[in-house]
Amino acid sequence: MKDTSKSQKNSRFEIRVAGSGGQGIILAGIILAEAAILDGRHVAQSQSYGAETRGGNSVSEVILSDTEVDYPRAVELDLLVSLTQEACDRNLSDVKKGGRVIVDSDLVHKVFWEAVVSLPFRQIAQNVGEERAINMAALGAIASFCPYLSSTSLTKVMAKRLPPSKVAVNSLAFDEALKLADKLKRGFQPQENREEFEI
Repeated sequence: MKDTSKSQKNSRFEIRVAGSGGQGIILAGIILAEAAILDGRHVAQSQSYGAETRGGNSVSEVILSDTEVDYPRAVELDLLVSLTQEACDRNLSDVKKGGRVIVDSDLVHKVFWEAVVSLPFRQIAQNVGEERAINMAALGAIASFCPYLSSTSLTKVMAKRLPPSKVAVNSLAFDEALKLADKLKRGFQPQENREEFEI
């Protein structure tokens, strides 16, 4: 019998989006999962949030795979997106060796990791005139750094999930973050060592 355990393991990609209540973390995870399904992936999505609706800790996980997802929770994150310093501090230990961390440069300033991408999600949202678009800006960065998702599917699901009056402005935030992430990815160089540094 052919051993497929290695290929199955390699096909699994774990994403966690973490931040505070009110940043649209749960919606971001739902959009990620539905977009991955459009792209033909097997998906598991879960979420958790603190007692406070706004301001409490909020986490959404999405597991993507080319094969059936045998365990629906993250084991070793390939990609952590943190929209607050607290979220980064709480979740960083779950990132696997060689995994990538994406943070909001306005809200996260110290990261103990070698592969960090810092992008101004909050600033992008403010610039397009919709502060709550911070989550869609984060999705733009994920589209750049996750090989299992297409920006086309993400924008399709965004158009379905968001109120019609908010689609255009959120799409602007998504596109701006995607462009910035693509630019950073082309010149991305991980840090030499795992020391806490200010960004």
